[in-house]
Amino acid sequence: MTYLPFSSPSVDSIQMQLLRYAREAAASRAPLPGELELTARLGCTRQQLRNAMAGLERQGIVRRRQGTVTTVDPIALRMSVRLEEQFEHTDLLNRLGYRAEVDVLSSETITIPSHIAALMELPTDTLIASARKRWRADGQVAMIAHNSLPLPGAIEVDPAESIFDAIARIHGEAVVWEVTTPGLARLDETLAAQFEREVGEPVMTFEFVGIGASGKRLLHSMEYHDPQLVSYSMVRTARPPWA
Repeated sequence: MTYLPFSSPSVDSIQMQLLRYAREAAASRAPLPGELELTARLGCTRQQLRNAMAGLERQGIVRRRQGTVTTVDPIALRMSVRLEEQFEHTDLLNRLGYRAEVDVLSSETITIPSHIAALMELPTDTLIASARKRWRADGQVAMIAHNSLPLPGAIEVDPAESIFDAIARIHGEAVVWEVTTPGLARLDETLAAQFEREVGEPVMTFEFVGIGASGKRLLHSMEYHDPQLVSYSMVRTARPPWA
């Protein structure tokens, strides 16, 4: 008889699953399940659970007190996804405890559209790698992004490659900051089909312009996000009234 080696879940995978329960608890304003129930659900030991829980506690997402229930801070949970941070959407969804999937809807090399050329301050004959990607969270469509990466020539770009890795490889510098314009739109026929939703449903929009340390405009992205699956937070320091 052959025995398969026991595979113990990592702290990161336990934390990812815990975030799922934290999200559900915050939505229902309920505490997290008890330790025994969580270890049974997650298939881990009590020590593994405590190590993972300590990580969430350091982030302020959960509050634990001896002899009482473990509660979730909904503000800290939102702070795990911030507009000031830059990361791939797959990582973003994983950080929220979702099972993330991504697929490429379209990819082509074209001449830059005039409205993007004006925003990027590029000649209208500039070639761009144009790609549309879709991310799912637990099987539901959460985000669609239409990325436009200016090219210095006829360069092949793998649409499955990280957009930030591609930029650094092609332009020799990284995106160090982004100008982000949030908005709201209703799904047209094309986006509704891609979102697998009804025409006219509202989605959040984010228009990004990625800029390198040299000031060069390296990326334009138009994104559509389902606000019911992903919430975003920004931190703003309030000026004292006497300043």
